[in-house]
Amino acid sequence: MPTDNRPNSEVFIDLFTEIEQKLKEICGDTYHSNFSELIRRARNLNPIAQRFGNDLREYAQLRNAIIHTRRENFIIAEPHNDVISELRRIRNLLYNPPRVSSIIKGVAYIATPKTPIMELMEVFASKGFMRCPVVDGNKIVCLVTAKTLARWIITKPTDFQSKYLDAIIQFADPSDYTIVSENIDIVSIVGQFKNAIKKGTYLQAVLITKNGLANSPLIGILTPSDLPRLMELIEN
Repeated sequence: MPTDNRPNSEVFIDLFTEIEQKLKEICGDTYHSNFSELIRRARNLNPIAQRFGNDLREYAQLRNAIIHTRRENFIIAEPHNDVISELRRIRNLLYNPPRVSSIIKGVAYIATPKTPIMELMEVFASKGFMRCPVVDGNKIVCLVTAKTLARWIITKPTDFQSKYLDAIIQFADPSDYTIVSENIDIVSIVGQFKNAIKKGTYLQAVLITKNGLANSPLIGILTPSDLPRLMELIEN
């Protein structure tokens, strides 16, 4: 419900203007693109614009009806309260999307360079894990994945029973993961996963630390399997 005493049409115009300005920022628009063009470009850059693009196109028609039919003390198209509530929600999501700190639940399993390789493989097998961060003290060393193990096995066939993870760290791929701060927004996380796909790569995990640095305590991990949950937070 609207929270001020102005006519809904005035509230609508202000909210729509703020959304339009944010879309310009997202697109880096230094010209005067029409709203349909802004939506088209923003949908490729922002999951919220992607999700609500069609709704915003319809709201643009209502905006035009309000602006072009204004008369003194009379508005031909006065938006319903539900429209104001929905437009405000879109505005809030664009300007202040949920932070990753609101959803992280810790890390199920963390290994160290001195973790036996057999222990890691047993955890992978029993828990169905495909990846695991390796931490030395408070510093993130790498992300060991099933592919990391495969590279090591092919290159260095040896006795698993007597080996530790420090033997396979060199086979870990730094591009498999990225490190972010707990204060990053969920939209940025979704964007990182999608951008990796566009580049033809595969981001195995986003590792979340207190300040976004490798030597900061690891407090969470997000993987591609979390994308549906992230998108649900954006949409609801």
